[in-house]
Amino acid sequence: MSKLTKLALATSLAIPLASATLAGIATPEDIDTLRSAVSRYHDINVAKAEGFEQLFECTEHTELGSMGVHFLHTGRAGDGELVLTEPEVLMYEPMPDGSMQFIGVEFVVFEKDWEGDSAPVFLGKTLQRKTSVGRHEVDPFYELHVWSAKGNISGAFADWNPDVTCDHFVE
Repeated sequence: MSKLTKLALATSLAIPLASATLAGIATPEDIDTLRSAVSRYHDINVAKAEGFEQLFECTEHTELGSMGVHFLHTGRAGDGELVLTEPEVLMYEPMPDGSMQFIGVEFVVFEKDWEGDSAPVFLGKTLQRKTSVGRHEVDPFYELHVWSAKGNISGAFADWNPDVTCDHFVE
């Protein structure tokens, strides 16, 4: 891959991704690794077959946009680890034809499973502590969204994406 191609790939995320290690700096290869690892999830049936289950309805914010529909892999979410190639949550946007378009991932570690003294740092970002998903109360957890398949003008790691909609969600 040429240096120009690597630079274009790195800047295409609006802000640089950091490495798969907890404190390193991202490389274009790290970005390629993440995208390659999750490319099979563009087919939601593959995600379901691998153990991802829908959490709630489509999650949206009246002013900031949407996160789409979250699909959680309970085995990964409860292991206390953050692995670049094994995200705990996949995000999908409901489409007008009833299909679900893969838009990104979320790395999650439950507070009770985290052994560190402070919030985890992953991909060069400190994970946010949360106690809810949209309007749903949940056990405290740390999270980091990565808009790996759909751009986000709010940033590659922002919670909400103004270009994602829940308008076509059907329960």
